[in-house]
Amino acid sequence: MRLAGTAYGQIAAALNREGITSPRVYWSRINGKDGCKAAQLWTYATVKTILHNEVYKGTLLMNHTGTRSYKDHTQIDKPEIEWIRHEALHEAIVTAEEWETVQKINEAASLRSVGRQEPTPKLFTGKLVCADCKTPLCANAETQHRKNGTKKRYVSYFCGTYGKSGRSVCSWHRIYEQTLTQIVIAEIRTQAQAVTVNEAAVVDRLKRKIADYDEQRLADAKQEISKLRRRVLELETMTAKLYEDKYSGAVSESTFMVLTQKNEQERLAKAEHLDALLSEVDKAQQKTAAIQNWTAIIRKYLNLQDLDRTTIDELIDHIEVGERTVVDGQRRQDIKVFYRFVGLVE
Repeated sequence: MRLAGTAYGQIAAALNREGITSPRVYWSRINGKDGCKAAQLWTYATVKTILHNEVYKGTLLMNHTGTRSYKDHTQIDKPEIEWIRHEALHEAIVTAEEWETVQKINEAASLRSVGRQEPTPKLFTGKLVCADCKTPLCANAETQHRKNGTKKRYVSYFCGTYGKSGRSVCSWHRIYEQTLTQIVIAEIRTQAQAVTVNEAAVVDRLKRKIADYDEQRLADAKQEISKLRRRVLELETMTAKLYEDKYSGAVSESTFMVLTQKNEQERLAKAEHLDALLSEVDKAQQKTAAIQNWTAIIRKYLNLQDLDRTTIDELIDHIEVGERTVVDGQRRQDIKVFYRFVGLVE
């Protein structure tokens, strides 16, 4: 496939479609180990590694890795001048001529990439997730050559799983940065306007969604906490009184044991329930504070015009990008913005 000019990623996709066992899974089966899910797939990197490995033309490479010294056992890659090659040591899988031809193709592909810009973090780097496989999206810079001789650069994002293993595992999920920026700006302004018009309604809706706690339930929980605290204190007082009665002879040993055991069982049950309610109320109050923090931040962006990384980091936890579809002749792509503190606001 490489001899025919097929790209590394396309080869990986074809192997995945055909259900060919990946090297990691094969190794795991031979050695009785369980391979992780991700390793079940062929990837761009796996294919590239194989297509640069001389072992397939019958050559055994030795001494290409080692340690720093006899004292320092850190593994390092040795310079090629120290490698030891054993030519034709075992039966070749491909001919030497085929292998050399593939290396020329690989080298030509590398030369085409010379002069390209170094990868730099893009506006949404680390914030985009594939809606289907939940893998982070990768950024890609493209150059459009126009008829008038000018160039225009674009940035797009696509599913990382698709990039590594092809359509057999997940689909493209491609979106241009310019398009996504417009969508996110509109989304932020919409939420800022909703908070500005009726903050109380937005806060109430988010409380029901995030905290799963309405005001009445919270009040009831606090009232129950007060009752439980009083009862736990009563039981502790009753137990202390029983000790006094036991030593004064007012109650027998057997009665003392029965009553203290009963009190302790109830006290433990009440204390456990109390701890659970306190934890729930604390979480609800933390989430309420987070909601109020979010509304205070989002209202600042009512008139947002340009989107920068600082704004994204302050407001957004992540964005889910769906696959593009066509509905009634119109292109659609589901984009969900998950904000810091509150998640998805609908």
